[in-house]
This record gives sequence, C-alpha cells and structure tokens, in this order.
Amino acid sequence: MASTLNSSNRSPLTSPNNRYLVSLKNRIDREADLTFLQDDGFRHLETFDLPEKNFPGLQGDIVLVELKDSNLASDALSELQQDPRVAFLEPDLEFELADDFQPSDPVEAEQSADTKARNRPNDLSNRQWGLDNGNSTDIDAPEAWTRSIGRRENGPIIAVIDTGVDTSHPDLKDNLWVNPGEIPGNGRDDDGNGVIDDVHGFDAYFQDGDPEDGHGHGTHCAGIIGATGNNRRGITGVNWQTRIMPIKIFDNSEKPKTSSSAILRGIAYATNNGARLTSNSWGGPSYSSAVQRAFSSSRAFHLMGAGNDSQDNDEKPFYPASYRTNNSFSVAAVDRRGNLSDFSNYGDQTVDLAAPGSSIYSTLPGGGYGNRSGTSMATPHVTGVAGLLLSAAPALSNNQLRSLILGGVVPKTDLQGKTVTGGMLNADRSLDLLFREIERES
Repeated sequence: MASTLNSSNRSPLTSPNNRYLVSLKNRIDREADLTFLQDDGFRHLETFDLPEKNFPGLQGDIVLVELKDSNLASDALSELQQDPRVAFLEPDLEFELADDFQPSDPVEAEQSADTKARNRPNDLSNRQWGLDNGNSTDIDAPEAWTRSIGRRENGPIIAVIDTGVDTSHPDLKDNLWVNPGEIPGNGRDDDGNGVIDDVHGFDAYFQDGDPEDGHGHGTHCAGIIGATGNNRRGITGVNWQTRIMPIKIFDNSEKPKTSSSAILRGIAYATNNGARLTSNSWGGPSYSSAVQRAFSSSRAFHLMGAGNDSQDNDEKPFYPASYRTNNSFSVAAVDRRGNLSDFSNYGDQTVDLAAPGSSIYSTLPGGGYGNRSGTSMATPHVTGVAGLLLSAAPALSNNQLRSLILGGVVPKTDLQGKTVTGGMLNADRSLDLLFREIERES
C-alpha cells in the first residue's frame, strides 16, 4: 500500500501552503460569481472540473484558493467560513508517499487440481499465485477466463490513480487507454479538455499529459489489473485485454508528494474521460471533505486499499478507503495461505473483502517484473475482476457490480470478524453469478 502520510484525522484549518479548498453550496455560472473570494482576501486559482452530468451528487462547485496575506489568516478564514455561499472550507493538504514496497522472495504456485473448465494463457507465470494455485487461496482466474478475459475494444476504461504507469512497458503498452480526441505529439490540446497531448492519461500533479511512472508503484498495480494476456511475455493481468488510463497524482521527488487538489484533478479527469473504474492503492489518516464528495458523487466505481498498518479501520479510519461511499470497496490483503496478511488493515464494519496481497509478482518500470506486498496489490485484483464483469456486461450498475463481487466472496476462517464479508475475492464465482442472471433474463 502506498500510504500518504499526514499526522491527524482532522487537519487544522490553517494551511502551511496558504492554499484552501472551498466547497460552494451552489454551482457557479460565471467567474464573476467568485468575486466575493477576492473581497475576503483570497485569490482564486482553480475551479475543479466536476460537472453535474458526471458528478450528479455534487450540488456545488469546489474551488482552490490562495490566501493573499498569511498574517490575516485567522480573520479571513473566519469570514469566509461564515459566508452563506460556502458549504465548507479546508486546507489543500499535502502528503508524502511512504515507500512501503516490501520486496519478497519469489513464491511459486502449485498447479491447481481443479477439474472445472479452465482457460490458461501462455504467459500465466507460476509466480502469480493469486490468480491460480493448488491451495484454494487464489481468485480462480483460469476458471473465470472461460467466460471473460476482458475487452480492449469498447471495454471498460480503468483509471489507475497512483504514481503513474510505464507506458512503454512491453506487457502494458497494448492495454493502455487511448484518448480518441488527441493527436499524439502535436503540442496541441486537440480535444479541448485543457491538457496538451494527453494521449494515454493525465499527470494531475503537474497538470500535463505525461503520466509516466517516476516511482514504480503505479506500474506494478497496473500490471495486476491488465498486463497483456497470452502474449508469451512476462505475466498476464486479471484482464488479458483492457483499457488502462494512467492518472498520476504524485510528483517525481525521492519521497513523492501529492495534495488534495491533485487528487481532485485526478478523480475529475478519470470520471470526465469515461473511466468506469478507478483503482486507488494509496491513503492515510487525514480526512478531506472535498475528496470524499468527489469520490461519492462520481459516476465511476472506486476500489480502495485498506492500508498496511496492521490496524482496525473501524477504530482508526484510513482514507479514502474509510469514506464508505456507495460506489466503492475497501480491500484488505491475504497471503497464499488465505490468511489476513500480517501488515494488512482490517475492519468488520469498514473493510469489505480481501484479495491476494502478499508477494505479488507484476510489472515494474523499464520492462521489468518483481514481487511486492501490500493492500496496494490486493486492490487491483478486485479492480481486475470488476473489469472482467463489465467486459461481459457493460450495462451493469454500480449496485449490481457491488452485489456480484460481494456475492462471489469465498469465506475464510481467518477473515471472520476482520472484513464485512469474512472472505476473499473469487473471480469465477462472481462471473458465475453474472451469467446465471443473464440466463434467467434471456
């Protein structure tokens, strides 16, 4: 899990960078509607692109402002908070990425003895125990692949909101989303979305069209979801074919940083450009009302890692997983024995299910591969299964998607009282539920 570190659940109102997120009670029609901000001592920097058609539950706009004179912070903040046009005000929090990659020794999976029909690609590595093994602790991917292997053409767009993705990786490049309105390399914003040459995705931190991975975390997560299958190379993702949209929310420093405003831009870009799913393998203890509202009102479905602090999220929330919106899941990690991973957070009220997260083999920048552990690795397994379901039935609603994934969960003794379902992800069972429903309706 890539943890974003910040000290408290509720941050102080004053901001060290003098930037604040202001949530308005209503939508604004023109810039003149924001002149009151200047009167209160703030400079308007940005109105986040959260249109009602894609964020129907968001009643008012969210804007980013900067306090002109930090010496007047107390009076200016108090006056703005009391303005009848303002729903709430909070700092534009900054976070640092805790590099909790946990390199592990390679784990080779035993071959499954299951006699059920299976579809096994030629690049399913024996190190990918989470997809297939002989211990009944995998997600039964080969069985699920008899029904769905994902879809590249017109398949669901899956946004990986993370450190970026190595877009030239041989096992990922064919499964990247391509912006249909952008002409590569011409230095123009062809589709008019405010980003130049965003051919495959978006860097929400630097606000440009280059979402290359400067860290490695996002590339590893992307490979779990959708490394190209059956290409005799490296590994296969849960989806052999898919459309991965890299959304980079961290900078390229030695200890990568992000902010609430970068996260909001990432959610906005993903949703506005058609992402059906977002995978979020990051988080921390700080609550942001603005980020919570963006996630909950987005039309997409959001998968979120529960965190790697070996803690009970029921008692100590970990955000964004602990926002508990109707269009999201919180995901814990299990090891190859089917037990809760020793690092994984848990919560029988706030963590929905578990998925493979210990010693997971996937893609790394520079065309490489390697093992990592964390709920960061568990989350994209669930994202991948959601992708398989939507590839087979594109019209599924968020509620239907939730029911199919939770309905397919396999109970595990060690997960009882640790997750809402008391079990772990199973792709085959979820696909079986879907196709039984399709048969009943036909």
